[in-house]
Amino acid sequence: MSRSTRLFLVIVMALAVAAAASFVVYRAMSRMAIRQVEVATVPAVVAARPITVGALLTKDDVKVVAWPARTPVPGAHPTAEAVVNRGAIVPIAENEPVTESKLAAAGSGGGLPPTIPEGMRAISVRTNEVIGVAGFVVPGTRVDVVVTVRDQGGNRAEGPMSG
Repeated sequence: MSRSTRLFLVIVMALAVAAAASFVVYRAMSRMAIRQVEVATVPAVVAARPITVGALLTKDDVKVVAWPARTPVPGAHPTAEAVVNRGAIVPIAENEPVTESKLAAAGSGGGLPPTIPEGMRAISVRTNEVIGVAGFVVPGTRVDVVVTVRDQGGNRAEGPMSG
């Protein structure tokens, strides 16, 4: 037998043995029972779509999903009714759990008022493009504010505030 014929026979035999072994493994795997693992879950409310700050949540904004019980979300709500008609005080991404820390108090509504911390006030300041530094200061930018206040006795108090 020539060298090329022997090489051809070895390759054919190797392919035949590989095909037979693959068929045996395939048959063994197809006879195995499918194992289903039951994972304990708890209901959790997540955002059905992105929610912006100040938005008043509706039934269409949220959905209830099964969440693994071994890793519960602190402050999560089990029912959609617990979060409906409450305002979002932070942006909430799609499929992100809606927790108590991301919502305004029940009954406070939506918009800007629920986002203001207790004991603080918000005022509007008239600006234009020059005063607003033409887009350099955008929502979410942290700035320092200097406040000058005169008390009733005429004394003046100054100081920086961080914001």
